[in-house]
Amino acid sequence: MTPKLVPVAKRTIKPAPPQMDPAMLLQTFDRITLPTFVLDKEHKVIHWNCALEQLSGVNRSEVLGTRDHWRPFYSSPRPCLADLILDGGRWEDVQHYYADKCVRSELIADAYEGEDFFPDCGDSGEWLHFTAATILDAEGEIIGVIETLENISARKKAEFELREREQLYKHLSITDSLTNLHNSRHFYSQLEQMVETARRYHHGFALCFFDLDNFKQLNDNFGHLMGDKVLETFGVLIRSSLRAPDTGYRYGGEEFAILLPSTDLDGAHIVADRVRRSLQNYQFLLDNGDRVQSSVSIGITVYRAGDSPQSLMERADKALYQAKDAGKNCIIGI
Repeated sequence: MTPKLVPVAKRTIKPAPPQMDPAMLLQTFDRITLPTFVLDKEHKVIHWNCALEQLSGVNRSEVLGTRDHWRPFYSSPRPCLADLILDGGRWEDVQHYYADKCVRSELIADAYEGEDFFPDCGDSGEWLHFTAATILDAEGEIIGVIETLENISARKKAEFELREREQLYKHLSITDSLTNLHNSRHFYSQLEQMVETARRYHHGFALCFFDLDNFKQLNDNFGHLMGDKVLETFGVLIRSSLRAPDTGYRYGGEEFAILLPSTDLDGAHIVADRVRRSLQNYQFLLDNGDRVQSSVSIGITVYRAGDSPQSLMERADKALYQAKDAGKNCIIGI
């Protein structure tokens, strides 16, 4: 009997994936507008694109096949983010070299990204955003790492300028332009905060009210320019008499206040008298060569349990009027 032939299934041979020749690969990287370099497993540079040449000023011929990819960014050899990824991408290593400047990428599981200022990059340093991720073969083994960079110096400069403007506007919004002390709006805000703090944590403080003596008469006799000069000078004298935690305010025309944290009545009297004597001893020069002096009356009080901002101000104001009634140029504390 002739044996029955069993057909043999044809083996399908999958064609090898197309290989990109080195020239095409180089062209691909040079078409990437982000500065980019690629390291192999030995931390050697195998690609350094045109965009990175322009950013770094380093020609690819100087770094290809070397481990000198740190040169455009640091003054001495040290790992770049790509090196840390190749070495395992341990978070503690990333934090060691880029403390609080890097985060894990939200798009690629084993990638990191961050931003930092590189003083050795370019003529005067550059702010760069950088991302590093592994390159895997068909079996999922790491065969290299790619790091891309982006020059964000212009954005950072705009952010810094915006922050400076915001700080300036904030300063102007709480500052009296003539005396450079805080204005009345800030005084009321700070007084409320200090009362609340005193209630919660039993931290005492003192409030001092100042009123320039005979200020209307000074304006009438010597003009408003001289009046402004007295106000401006008094602001300087207040600031120079305060400790670091103390704050001074102009909350009316010729009315001023200071808030003294952790200060009792005796301590407040010392500070207030320092201000009073500074003004009393100051001589203002008139256009004709004559000199005039000014003085100030002061009322002081301290926070008491149950006080509100209003009750504090009323008590300090009462002490101030008593100082006026006592002959001016003096201090009354209640």
